[in-house]
Amino acid sequence: MEEHGKRRLAAAGAVLAGIAYFLICAIPLPRSLVLAPVWARSVAGPGVPVAPGSRPSGGAGSTSIPFRLGERFGYFDSDGKILFASTPSYGVALSRTSYASYDRLSEAFSLRSPAGNELARCELPGYPFMAAGRLFVVGPSQSTVSELGADGKSLWTYEFPSLVTAFGASASLAAFGLLDGTMIGLDAKGAETLHFAPGGSRIAGIYGIAVASDGLMVAAISGLDKQRLVVLERRSAAFRVTYHRWLDSDFRRPVALSFTADGRRLVYEAPGGAGVYDRATRSESTLAVPGPEGLGLSIGSPGLLVLIGQGTDHKRLVLAAVPDRRIADLPVFANQTFIESEASSLYLGMDDEIVRLDLREE
Repeated sequence: MEEHGKRRLAAAGAVLAGIAYFLICAIPLPRSLVLAPVWARSVAGPGVPVAPGSRPSGGAGSTSIPFRLGERFGYFDSDGKILFASTPSYGVALSRTSYASYDRLSEAFSLRSPAGNELARCELPGYPFMAAGRLFVVGPSQSTVSELGADGKSLWTYEFPSLVTAFGASASLAAFGLLDGTMIGLDAKGAETLHFAPGGSRIAGIYGIAVASDGLMVAAISGLDKQRLVVLERRSAAFRVTYHRWLDSDFRRPVALSFTADGRRLVYEAPGGAGVYDRATRSESTLAVPGPEGLGLSIGSPGLLVLIGQGTDHKRLVLAAVPDRRIADLPVFANQTFIESEASSLYLGMDDEIVRLDLREE
């Protein structure tokens, strides 16, 4: 019991040290750039100003931003107001405009606003997930997917030949990676527009998939022994492979990857950091991020890349301008983290705290 208490105190001290690191000092960066703290808020209690005289600006420009930190989820706005915070009974799907909390054996769920008000009721069994402003439900078998409308009613349902292991979407295309190594893309009406199996590996499987915002490009991390990156682009009426290569990775878990907002680059998790693929030149660069246990990834606008390397004793926050210009490299002392970037603002969650940091020129 005494040892358990010591560990709790040590963890609490590490979290406080990490928060103090961000809040006491503005961090000088190259080329007259400064990563400056704006506010810090607790998701378990009332907000606390960063320093004397600092306070949220307020106003109509604030936006609703979802967060998930450990067992808590909710929303805050860009001015630092916690709009809503709760604990799901089992899991939760989050978007900027709504969320759906569900049970372990989900027979039905409610779609709610960031304030917690019910928007619609879905009686379809399964587990909701959200992307690109769209709501989907994967069935209990994990091989059936339906898209739901704003009223909670099914728009279409698709039965896959294998378990769904990866997912990505844009407004016009939803792409699914399957355990058997197949990639399947469906249009907004649920009609199949992409069916491709990369193959070539001893063990098939899709471990990560991403869709460009215009729906014209899809990328995936596929297979084991060997694992590879595959990029497909839509040419006329069909998707064609335009780039692929074998990787040094052998991830046996979901892999983070995402396109930049303009669709020009793909950022994907690689051993020791991130790989960045340039669509125009069909070339790659790398960005080192320490953390052997995984990579958190957020891509802001315009081209602000935020990564958190998941280490054993602490995490590492790397802020970069794509493709590979490192802006900041900082330790993060927290057990649970989340990252979100928007324009020149970075929102960093650390256990029970959310911090806003702005990238400014001086």
